[in-house]
Amino acid sequence: MEFFNSLNFKFIFIFIVTLKLFLESYLAFRNISSIKRNKERIPIRFKDIVTNQEYSRAVNYNISKLRFQIVSSFASSALLLLITLGGLLSLLTKIATEATSSNVIGAILLGVLFIIFSEVVGMPFSIYSIFFLEAKYGFNKTTVKTFILDTIKQFILSVILISIIFSIIVIIIQNFVSFWWIYAFIAVFIFQVILFFVYPTLIAPLFNKFEDLSDERFKEPIEKLLKKVEFESKGLLVMNASLRSTHGNAFFTGFGKNKRIVFFDTLLKTITPNEMEAILGHELGHSKLGHIREGFVITTLFSFFSFYILGWVFNSDNFFTTHGLTELTIFSKILMFYLVASSYVFFIRPFSSYLSRKREFQADDFSLKYTNAEHMISGLLKLSKDNASNLTPDPMYSGYYYSHPPIAERIKSLEEKF
Repeated sequence: MEFFNSLNFKFIFIFIVTLKLFLESYLAFRNISSIKRNKERIPIRFKDIVTNQEYSRAVNYNISKLRFQIVSSFASSALLLLITLGGLLSLLTKIATEATSSNVIGAILLGVLFIIFSEVVGMPFSIYSIFFLEAKYGFNKTTVKTFILDTIKQFILSVILISIIFSIIVIIIQNFVSFWWIYAFIAVFIFQVILFFVYPTLIAPLFNKFEDLSDERFKEPIEKLLKKVEFESKGLLVMNASLRSTHGNAFFTGFGKNKRIVFFDTLLKTITPNEMEAILGHELGHSKLGHIREGFVITTLFSFFSFYILGWVFNSDNFFTTHGLTELTIFSKILMFYLVASSYVFFIRPFSSYLSRKREFQADDFSLKYTNAEHMISGLLKLSKDNASNLTPDPMYSGYYYSHPPIAERIKSLEEKF
């Protein structure tokens, strides 16, 4: 406790936020330079897949995204400093405390006010990203009506979730003086597990339609693959992703025996059944190799560590006041902690990215045991083409950000194995 009371976190926080902004901007500029250096010629491995026009589109698309990322990073950093050191969180807390003397209701009010502010500030960036950047390169399918409905649904869902989580933590702090952070962690963990179970059936359908995969061309080889690897699924579903975008993907949803395999309808229009089988083999690899379980354990441990640190600093007024919080309440301290925490741990991103890329290679290798490598390669090439992926990323940028290996590295690894 003395350690936290002895430091002036104001200058430390400004330094960390500035360092993070500088690093992210530097990496983005490096990536832009890498793309520009290679823009005149298509990488040899992609010459038979991507036309000059498609490559030029991918180059311009990725440069535009990176420039937007730089602007967004500056805006996010400025906003974070405004909320913390600029006193905005204190102002919102004061509004909440003047409206009620209840910590639980105050927590809910602060959460709602913060969500409203975040939505209003973030709206121009969302509009630009969807209706200008994505639309310019032919990816956007979101209508104004869909965008408005999504925004309303997301707002309501965010209010419900943050109200529940905030209330749980506040009630526990009020009723347990010692080791409250352990009980808060357990309660939030149970709530998150419940969310995992209800997400496929209650939350996801609020935004998309899910239908059983009926196309026998895809269904038959997929079911055979599931039997080969002894994987139990509660359903093969197709999601109407084309409602919002032309990007293709596939993913698992649910938990335990409630697992479902979901394919974007855009993906089914792009790849062949054999390519789908190979790509699904990769996704199954994540499950059979324990990657999903590993990720869940790591996330849980990180959450436990976060609550441990929160419990440690909670009684240090200096920690919160030097981060700009003058209205000290149970709920304002909680929100302030989680607002600033991500900045202090930004340096772990390259480590998590590395671990994720390692798992992707392992999942590729798993797929090769049951499917054809050539089908995996052709499927990945099609996906990178249709998604206008960056074919020449800067190694430092991809090392810091990429959860998946660059497409060229994945293909090289696959080609070495057959």
